[in-house]
Amino acid sequence: MGSRRGTRRRSGGGTKRRSPLWAKIMVGVGTMLMAVSIGAVGYANIMLDKVNDAVNTACLLDDCEAFKPGEEIKGPLNLLMIGSDMRKDWAAAQSDSIMILHINADLTAANIISIPRDLYVDIPDCGEGWGNNPCTEKINTAFSAGGLDMAKSVKNLATTLTDLTGLEKFDGVAMVNFGGFKDLVELFGGVELCVPFAMDLEHPKDANGNRPHVKKGCREYEPDLALGIVRERYAYDPSNPDWKEEYGIGDYGRQRMQQHFIKQLMKRAKQEGYMTDPFKVTELIEAIGDQLLLDLKGRAVTDFAYAMRNMDASAMTTLKVPSEPAMIGETSYVVMQPGEQEDTAQELFKALTEDSLDQWALSNPKWVNKTG
Repeated sequence: MGSRRGTRRRSGGGTKRRSPLWAKIMVGVGTMLMAVSIGAVGYANIMLDKVNDAVNTACLLDDCEAFKPGEEIKGPLNLLMIGSDMRKDWAAAQSDSIMILHINADLTAANIISIPRDLYVDIPDCGEGWGNNPCTEKINTAFSAGGLDMAKSVKNLATTLTDLTGLEKFDGVAMVNFGGFKDLVELFGGVELCVPFAMDLEHPKDANGNRPHVKKGCREYEPDLALGIVRERYAYDPSNPDWKEEYGIGDYGRQRMQQHFIKQLMKRAKQEGYMTDPFKVTELIEAIGDQLLLDLKGRAVTDFAYAMRNMDASAMTTLKVPSEPAMIGETSYVVMQPGEQEDTAQELFKALTEDSLDQWALSNPKWVNKTG
């Protein structure tokens, strides 16, 4: 990495108790709050307080108090979503998954752009190892450069992405602890996951260091093994005879499984009544609240959820940045290759800024994630 120090290649452009999963839960909560408020205003107020108090909030971006609770929320909106598998506290977070959640102008539809964490991009501050200078590196470096300063990490990643895509700014940040979703799987008594091919997982290893083996197909999984499947990325390798291009390579494969995991969790939540029963919604929010860290720039969590009440969470489309794995020196990256691929990526970023991602997705089905 040090061989590229200082180089740049323009590629386009107080906490209170507090991924796609966050977005879908907020949609469900917003719909529920609307129904409850019609029937019981007093209970609705209790629900509002419980939801707001259950979720961690922090100032992670500039203008973190740009809005006041109750102020009208207008679209389009772009939220930076950061997924992590940390275990102890937010200060130890790493950006294992990076996504941009785009909500359209009338707040009725959303698209999610998955950003490969190994994407080769220009970064304004690459940390002390680079003398806090700009560099061209894996986008995950933008987050890790902040060290234990969470706000610095988030701002550096946000700036890297606005430079890359042409977005003027992000309208908020949602950090999601994937590791903490074990609690949610336990709440539901397990989760069904469909594994595309047999694989040996990196986690969780037993006392002798043996890796767990999972078979191809759809099965019910307990929390530890489910999380191991969601974290796995090394199994998605073309050298595996059972691998197919549609499964994705490395991080692409993991992103696809994370999206499948989210859909399966929401399917189970709906089946068990957690998205419609006010009492169970409260239980769900309290279970997941500690696994979320939000900066909505002063907006209340429930205001944001209510604004998205007309959105169909199941219809969210996840898009991939046109790119592919490539070696630069002896390091593996994900690169937007010059020519058609980079042109298509620039069209994606333009569609993001112009609120026309639906049209881009129809014209570029190759870069639309298909999950079960």
